[in-house]
Amino acid sequence: MNETLKTIFERSSIRAYTDEPLTENELETLAKCAIASPTARNIQTRRFYFITNKELILEIERETANEIYAMNDELATERLKSRNGKVIYDAPLLVVIAVDKSNKYSAVDAGIATATLCLGAKSMRLDSVILGMPRLAFEGVRHDYFKNRLGMPAELEFEIAVAIGHKAMEKEPHEGDLNHVVVVDA
Repeated sequence: MNETLKTIFERSSIRAYTDEPLTENELETLAKCAIASPTARNIQTRRFYFITNKELILEIERETANEIYAMNDELATERLKSRNGKVIYDAPLLVVIAVDKSNKYSAVDAGIATATLCLGAKSMRLDSVILGMPRLAFEGVRHDYFKNRLGMPAELEFEIAVAIGHKAMEKEPHEGDLNHVVVVDA
C-alpha cells in the first residue's frame, strides 16, 4: 500500500492532545497544505486562522460550551459533559476556516481544505479532529468579539475548524461500510 493510502486509512478523530506545541516548521507545512487545497474556479475566498494562543483557544472552547448549555439541548449537553466540557480537546493548534458566503462554493472549498489539512497533519505524524461546534462561539452572543480577536473581516464567516496536535490517546479509525458506495455503470 502506498503512503498516501496508508495515511488516509490510518486517520481518525483524536479527542485528546498532549501539551507539546507544534514547531514552526510544522505550522508552516500545515499552512502550505491549507493553501494547496483547490477551490472552485480558483476563487480562493476561504481564509485560515491558525490559532496557537492557548488562552484564546480556551476562550473559544468555553464560549462554545456556554452556547451549548444555553441551547437546552439535553443530548448536546450530556455529550459535552461526557467530554469534561472539552470541545477543542487541549489541541495546541486550532485552525478556523472562514469563508465568504457570497461564494456559492465556499462550503465545498472549506471541506476540501479540511480534508487536506487533516491528511497533511496525519502524514506529519500529527493528529486532528474536525470541529463544527466552535461555530457557536462565532455566531453566539460574543460573535463580534471572536471575529475581532482573529481580525476576521465582516464578509467572512466561520465555516469549520480543525484541532491539530500530538495525540494523547489511541483510537482506531472507523470501519467503512462499502454499502454506502453505489456503482452506476449504466
